[in-house]
Amino acid sequence: MTHEHTDQGDPVRLKTGVPGLDTVLCGGLLPRGVYIIQGGPGEGKTILANQFCYSRAAQGERSLYVTLLAETHHRLLRHLRNMEFMADHQRSEAVVYESAFDTLRNQGLEGVLRFLMRNAKNRKASVIVLDGLFALEETTESERTFREFINDVAAFADMSGCTVLLLTNSDRSGGSPEFTMVDGWIELGSEEEGSRSYRYLKVRKFRGSGFVSGRHVAEISNEGFHVYPRLEAVHGHEPAIAMREVRVPSGVGGLDELLDGGLPYSSTTIVLGPSGVGKTTTGLGFICQSTADEPGLIFGFYEDEGRLRRRAESLGLGLPALLDSGVVELMHYPPTEALMDKLAELLLAAVDRRGVQRLFLDGLDGFRQSTVSPERLSRFFTALTSALRARGVTTLLTSAIPEIIGGSSAITAASVSAVAENIVLLRYAELESTLHRTIGIIKMRESGFSPHLYELCLGQEGVSIGERLTHTEGVVLGRAHRRLPADGQDA
Repeated sequence: MTHEHTDQGDPVRLKTGVPGLDTVLCGGLLPRGVYIIQGGPGEGKTILANQFCYSRAAQGERSLYVTLLAETHHRLLRHLRNMEFMADHQRSEAVVYESAFDTLRNQGLEGVLRFLMRNAKNRKASVIVLDGLFALEETTESERTFREFINDVAAFADMSGCTVLLLTNSDRSGGSPEFTMVDGWIELGSEEEGSRSYRYLKVRKFRGSGFVSGRHVAEISNEGFHVYPRLEAVHGHEPAIAMREVRVPSGVGGLDELLDGGLPYSSTTIVLGPSGVGKTTTGLGFICQSTADEPGLIFGFYEDEGRLRRRAESLGLGLPALLDSGVVELMHYPPTEALMDKLAELLLAAVDRRGVQRLFLDGLDGFRQSTVSPERLSRFFTALTSALRARGVTTLLTSAIPEIIGGSSAITAASVSAVAENIVLLRYAELESTLHRTIGIIKMRESGFSPHLYELCLGQEGVSIGERLTHTEGVVLGRAHRRLPADGQDA
């Protein structure tokens, strides 16, 4: 088997067929390598290895899958037959299953090595999977014998051009011979976070290439094994798009005048405020400015399409027609058991698929609820907004802030505001014993803005800016209640 190279002399990567894994491996596995896939029972080793084999079958290659366990192949295949990656290969001879259980019991490690070499040659296999490496560990006479076996497998892989996967549930240390002598070591595992559990993949070693370090969340479904690389490790470093000296209409009547002409192109604006103050409605006004040349996307957690359509219709906004024509796409994910990196991957894929120019992300709290590592939030949002900015997307985000002064919510707001160029605050004001919605601009990184407070009006003609407020009896901010000063006084 020849060893292909790119024009630069680097070996061609073997695509694994596992979504996200090639990104973690900076392109895929290297040919002629020996790789250990380690993980406890049920962590997905067998699924990942078979997914790789059937992916290579789609490229016209053959694989030899050898088990050292007493489990029959019929039982193994019965558990895999519903996986989508096997759908086109149910009767394929590109992946051959053999058992070396009796060979190991009767002939030891040398017999297993001869078995692999003979069958790989007869089957013309370019991929070999040895499932049950721990069984070899249990039967070996000494560490030296086991080390010699691993060395012989590596020599055979290099000589024959085969790529070898060794599957094991061994929990031995990284200093054990099998880990020091192989070309790569991938760990599969799972963790508990409160009442929730999640899977992860971690590359512990990968010779001849860089890789994305750390834990990456993963999941197993009917589609197979899927890895979601940590967003901040793979995004946010794209070259920035050329800035345009244009302003993007906000969709809120009268607001553009307060923003010196509108929102800066490809900027990120966050709309903060307590529940019910009009954050989602403000976002709908923004997204309804989408056109066929500038497609829009609504990515939300709390309101489905039916509720948003009804709300838009009551405000005289043309959202239903935009959704029906495909100018605006809506993606709704209830914030239950979703994975934060999966949500980001779906979001960016939708942006790339349609060339989205306007994004309304309704409810940053949905991302917060989906994380299993709260300490990542600041880095995650920085990477997400950078990736959107690099794509030329003008983004409007909403976030519920029950408290502005003190409280844990203030910390969350600070972490988000650090990555948003523009901040708009919606709140309630009490005027003549009546609550009014108000809007104020807190921050505009790239232009001047009006520093005054205005009434926010929601009606059958949409969202608009009302009169400038000069005196109120008080401002209601979550549980806080204080007097709003007149113009010229410090708050």
